[in-house]
Amino acid sequence: MPRKIRIVKIAYFSGTGSTARVAGALQKELERRGVSVVRFGIRAGNLPTGDKENLLVLLFAVHAFNAPGIVYQWIDSLSENNEIVPAAVISVSGGGEITPNTACRVSSIRKLEKKNYRVVYEKMIVMPSNWVVKTDDMLAIRLLEILPSKVERIADDLLAGVVRRTEPNFIDRIFSMFGELEKKGTKFFGERIQVNENCSGCGWCEKKCPANNINMLEGKPVFGKDCFLCLKCIYGCPGKALSAGAFKFIILKEGYDLKEIEKRMEGIRPFPVEDLAKGFLWKGVKKYLLED
Repeated sequence: MPRKIRIVKIAYFSGTGSTARVAGALQKELERRGVSVVRFGIRAGNLPTGDKENLLVLLFAVHAFNAPGIVYQWIDSLSENNEIVPAAVISVSGGGEITPNTACRVSSIRKLEKKNYRVVYEKMIVMPSNWVVKTDDMLAIRLLEILPSKVERIADDLLAGVVRRTEPNFIDRIFSMFGELEKKGTKFFGERIQVNENCSGCGWCEKKCPANNINMLEGKPVFGKDCFLCLKCIYGCPGKALSAGAFKFIILKEGYDLKEIEKRMEGIRPFPVEDLAKGFLWKGVKKYLLED
């Protein structure tokens, strides 16, 4: 039987904009159907609100086969519900629901269940990759164009009371366990972000950092140990003044900006998915784009 859902809280963590785009699309779709939506951006110091939602939707980008550390911190800060509250966990990745990502929601689901949330729905949304390997613009625009229909299907399922749980691959549970070690590496990465002569001292990075890991000192940003490796500062800096001092291979030389991708692809008809998503690396993306 469909649930009586009147208020949905969408709690999301987004660094470079992909998860925020998904959150906005889902909010728009639910509101179009008459549902009241509370949209909550997860960031350091942003404590949970006391909303009485009928459904919690948790959205996050996959970090090292798991949720980002800041998402775990936010869940831990939630008060335990007196009554069971339904929840959905939606992850966002550049590779799709394939190895090694199939266990990426396990830890966050366990934490939510300890707070008396019952996770009834989980799903993977695919967006252009923002690290290590660039998604070709033609493939990226297909992902952006299909997002509304993917979100529409999710809204249909949530409001119809569809229960959708997945069984992670065993090997991916191992990947997930080792992936948690990345959370130590993120602190190392954040401390070593470099500032070049393009820095104007505007303070954009300090204001936008979701981890509150950046402070301006004598007109220059200083980086602490609380980085979550979201890459927002490096890709978003107006003066392109920031670069990685460690793990440089993860940064896309072309940068990452969804609006710029849409601008570059304006008026261009992309090739068929089969011609764009070739090889094992793009297997999950191909499956995502071609599935019903």
